[in-house]
Amino acid sequence: MTSIRAFSLSAAALGFMAAAPAPTIAREAPPAPAAPRPFALPQLTEFTLPNGMKVTMAQHGNVPKVSIAAMVRTGNIDDGTNVWLADITGALMQKGAGGRDASQLAEAAAGMGGGLSLSTGVDAATASIDVLGEFTPQAIALVADLLQRPDMSPAELEKVRADLLRNLMIAKSSPGSLAAEAFQGTVYANHPYGRVFPTPQQLSGYTLAQVKAFHAANFGAARTHLYIVGRFDDATVRAAVEKAFGGWQAGPAPAELPAPAPAPAKVVLLDRPGAPQSTVLIGTRVAKQKYDVDFRAASTLLGGYFSSRITRNIREDKGYTYSPGATLSQQVQGSTWIEDADITAESTGPAITEIYKEIRRMQDTLPTAAEVKGIQNYMNGTFVLGLSSRDGLAASLANLDLLGLGADYLNGYVGKVSALTAADFQAAAKRELPVDKLNVVIVGPLASVRPQLEKVPEIAGKLGK
Repeated sequence: MTSIRAFSLSAAALGFMAAAPAPTIAREAPPAPAAPRPFALPQLTEFTLPNGMKVTMAQHGNVPKVSIAAMVRTGNIDDGTNVWLADITGALMQKGAGGRDASQLAEAAAGMGGGLSLSTGVDAATASIDVLGEFTPQAIALVADLLQRPDMSPAELEKVRADLLRNLMIAKSSPGSLAAEAFQGTVYANHPYGRVFPTPQQLSGYTLAQVKAFHAANFGAARTHLYIVGRFDDATVRAAVEKAFGGWQAGPAPAELPAPAPAPAKVVLLDRPGAPQSTVLIGTRVAKQKYDVDFRAASTLLGGYFSSRITRNIREDKGYTYSPGATLSQQVQGSTWIEDADITAESTGPAITEIYKEIRRMQDTLPTAAEVKGIQNYMNGTFVLGLSSRDGLAASLANLDLLGLGADYLNGYVGKVSALTAADFQAAAKRELPVDKLNVVIVGPLASVRPQLEKVPEIAGKLGK
C-alpha cells in the first residue's frame, strides 16, 4: 500500500521535475487545409403521378436501408385564425390509420426496421420512415395509409387534445416561448406566421368535424412530394408508389398567403417580476434567400455558431449570457433573422448594446481573411455532413423544393460559399440588418431592466411609456 509520505515524496519529485526548464522543440506549421471538394448530388429519378403527386428517388449510401419522406404542403399556414388546428389534425392522424391503431402502426414500422412519424410545421407536414431496403414497398403503403386513410377516432381526439393542452401550458410558462410569440406577432401581424399559440379555450373547442374537414381540404396528391433515398430496386419501388398513391384524390393546389409588408420596428417588453434573467430577441424580416449564400455566411459569423462574434463578446469576454445564437429562418412566405440570448438581468442593457455594436462592426469593417476562411470551412463542412445520411438528403431535397430553390442549390453550394469575399459579408449585413429596422423583444424583470434600456440609444426612443 502506498503511504501518505511516499505520495508526498512523489509529488515533491514531480514538482522538482516540472520546475526544470523544458527543452525548446521546433514546431512545424500545420499543413494548409485542402480545398473543399465540389458536392455532386446522386442521380435523381423524378416523375409525377397522373393525380399530380411528385416523386423523387435517389440511390444513396452503401447500407441496404431506405428513408422515405412524404412532404405535404399544408400546416399552420392553413390554420387561418384556428391556431393549431393543423397540429391537432396531424397528431390525431398518427393515432390510427388504415385499420391499425397507433400501437399497430408502430409495430408495423418496427417490423420493417424503423419508426413512422408525422411532423406538422408552418408550411408543410411530413410523414417519414426509415426502413430496411427489402421492406420499401410495405413502408410506402404504410405512409400512404397514414396520409390518406386516418381513422380520426373521437376517443383519440380527446387524448390528443389533452396532450396539446399540456404542451400549451408548458410553453406559455416559458419566457423563451413568450418572447417567440411576441416577436412573430410583431413581424408577421395578421398572418398565420404570427399566430404562435391558441388560447386554451380555442384548443378545447375544436371538434372532430373541424379536424376531418381540415384533413379533407388540405391533404391531397397535388400538395404532396414523396422522397425515397437509399438502396432499392427502382422498378419495384416505382410500382409500389403507383399502387399506394395512384388512387389518391388530387385535391387543391397549395394555398398562397403572402405575408403583409413589415411594420415599423418595435420594442416589446413583457414583465417577469423578480426573474434573475431576461430573454432577449433582436431581429427582423429579411429577404427570402435564393441561390445566394452571402447573408447566411454573415449571419454565421455574427452569431450563428459557437465562435461567432456576438458569442465571443457577450459570453466569453463579458459573461453576460451562457448560450446566445443567431438563427436565419426561411419560410415560404418570408424569412427572419433573430439573435436570441438569456441574459443576466443586471446586464440586459449592456448586452444589447454589445449586440448592436457587433452588428455595426460587421457593417462598417471587413472581416479578416481568417474569419472568412473559418466560416467557409464551417459552412461547407456542416453542409456536406448533413447530406451524408439518407434522411439528411431527403430532408434537404424536401426543404429546397418547399422554398422553391431546387436541387441545383445543392450542387452549387460549396462553390458559392468558397467564392465569398470579405466584402460580400459586409454588404449582406448592410443590406439585411439596418439597425433602425430591428425589432426587440424582452421578457424579464422590467423594474430593473427598463432603466438600463433607456441608456441604449438604438431602442430608447421606441420604449414608449
